[in-house]
Amino acid sequence: MKKELLVVVDMQNDFIDGSLGTKEAERLISDMAHYISSWDGPIVFTRDTHGKDYLSTLEGKKLPVEHCIKDTDGWQIRKELLDSAAGKDVTVIDKPTFGSLDLQEYIRNGGFDTIKFCGVCTGICVISNVLLAKAASHESNIQVIERLCACVTPDSHKTAIEAMKTCQIDII
Repeated sequence: MKKELLVVVDMQNDFIDGSLGTKEAERLISDMAHYISSWDGPIVFTRDTHGKDYLSTLEGKKLPVEHCIKDTDGWQIRKELLDSAAGKDVTVIDKPTFGSLDLQEYIRNGGFDTIKFCGVCTGICVISNVLLAKAASHESNIQVIERLCACVTPDSHKTAIEAMKTCQIDII
């Protein structure tokens, strides 16, 4: 029996309809909730996590918009998505930057045949974690569910998708 993992990247309020929200991210919620509810296997939700000092960090200086500050409403994973995962094998991984080394370690030790990714932002956090997964488990089939990803703009989404294709990631 094949072992599969679903990774839901940064589907937090601030990236959906909060300080860095987009209409593209808002449009993902219903379809993603349905996909999660039908998933039969472990699920990892990543959560972008910053402190109150965010604006003084290197990232905060390059992107001076407070977002995903720990314990705020914007930091929370969208309730509809968590509700759709109720009763399932769920892990939440907080990450202080785009890619998560904790997620990479989880994948390295998981023995997954297939790892599917969805979430936001395709061109930043999704691509970062997909490439870390590829490095951690290069014989796993790494897939990105294109219709369940969004980026800052549709063009930046397409650019990220093409870059992942070049890195032998399956876009489904």
